[in-house]
Amino acid sequence: ERVYLIRRGAVRLSRVYESGEEITVALLRENSLFGVLSLLTGHRSDRFYHAIAFTRVEMVTAPAASVRAAIEADTTVGLRLLQGLSSRILQTETMIETLTHRDMSSRLVSFLLVLCRDFGVPDELGIPIDLRLS
Repeated sequence: ERVYLIRRGAVRLSRVYESGEEITVALLRENSLFGVLSLLTGHRSDRFYHAIAFTRVEMVTAPAASVRAAIEADTTVGLRLLQGLSSRILQTETMIETLTHRDMSSRLVSFLLVLCRDFGVPDELGIPIDLRLS
């Protein structure tokens, strides 16, 4: 029922399944959106996610109906939303490629490269990834 925009920080989205297993479905950074499924479908989703902050987070939230009205009133809002969704789709496709057709060490290297690209902060010693991951 709400759309969330991460202005600063990093968030992990996960789902808990009937078995009790929790699966990370996305790692989001600043300027990432979530909660847009109901906005696009026009009705409340039956998919529930947990959003857990990795770092100090600053977010903006709005009712899905308000965001929908803003899109209808100003096409640039819709274009920015599409850019955000395209980024999420690309991240998902990259993770699928990373997790399939490779041995464990190759998957780990690929995942670390994705984390460096999306969350790393280059310094003189390398690219630290300031996230607490297990």
